[in-house]
Amino acid sequence: MVGFTLMIVVLATSSPLLALLVNRFGARNVLFSGGLIVAASTVSMGFFGHSYAVYLILSAVNGLGASFATMLATQTVIVSWFNARRALAMGLVLGGGAIGGFVAPQIISEMVLATNNNWRAGWFLIAVASVVGAVIALATVRNQPSDMGQYPDGVSPHQLTHDAASKKHRIVTYRTSIDWSLGAALKSPALWLIIIATGADLFLWHIVKVQTPFHLRDRGFAPADAAFFYSLAIGFSILGRFSVAALGDRIEPRFLLGGASVFIFIGGILFWFVSPGLPLVYLYPLLAGFGFGAAYVCLPTMLGNYYGAKLFSIINGIAYPIVALIEASATPLAGYLYDIQGSYFTILLVGWTGTIIAFIAMMFCRPPKIIEC
Repeated sequence: MVGFTLMIVVLATSSPLLALLVNRFGARNVLFSGGLIVAASTVSMGFFGHSYAVYLILSAVNGLGASFATMLATQTVIVSWFNARRALAMGLVLGGGAIGGFVAPQIISEMVLATNNNWRAGWFLIAVASVVGAVIALATVRNQPSDMGQYPDGVSPHQLTHDAASKKHRIVTYRTSIDWSLGAALKSPALWLIIIATGADLFLWHIVKVQTPFHLRDRGFAPADAAFFYSLAIGFSILGRFSVAALGDRIEPRFLLGGASVFIFIGGILFWFVSPGLPLVYLYPLLAGFGFGAAYVCLPTMLGNYYGAKLFSIINGIAYPIVALIEASATPLAGYLYDIQGSYFTILLVGWTGTIIAFIAMMFCRPPKIIEC
């Protein structure tokens, strides 16, 4: 858990640098570089056996590569290319990433078993996949529609104006019509409400996700059952992401994020009361996982809708580290309080309270007013 938490910290703290690199060199080159860094780090993992080297490579090098190769660069491309169907595109791409995360452990496990339990083969397989992803990014990704003489959604401003009277290409959820400055965005309450709500939701989700194997074993579940429900929660997060893809361009994402808070809250409550033989054990991963998936897609979608494509990488590079550090703090706090009290009740109480605050925040998170442009 320490290594995984450190990797999240690296992912978070590298985001401001990553935002600058995306603006300077483009998301395409950043994605390509990230794939190569992950490949190099995972090959190294196959040659090191000492725990200290593993901690360093997993948290620092692999965390940096994952930061380059995943969220911020990918989300920047989506926000630049899509406007009217931004939530759909964001949900499909991030949902696809979740499918990869759900399927990959099974493939890696089969590879290890097929090579006489040679765990190094698993790391080498990840390295190969990362190189393939890097090459695909370099060959296919284009940073902005203007790089190819195109426009967002494939619709020129002239055509968009012409079609306005017939309501063709009509957008029913809010989109900013101006290019926000960073100073104006940082002064808007909406940005901080989004950060607080998402951070609180992911805090409780992280407790449920990481502590599932331990809490369920304390409640009398077999280790294999605990691992199954852990995977079930991850799997249901895919449905949450796709739900925002389906609804996020018809319903304001702030209401979807508020609904995600409710799902995570109820899932967190049921997590505390699980015991063998009760159906609650199937409901908590469904609700918590679904809520997390929805919240995960709502964050970049709302930032793009509220502050525009031009500022997106910078504003996301500020928001994501705060959210990720709030999320990462859940694991050490949960472990510390459990060691003192022998129970997860206190940390869950904090998480439950946070999701209630998140729901209230989204009810007040209306589109930001223009303060300075």
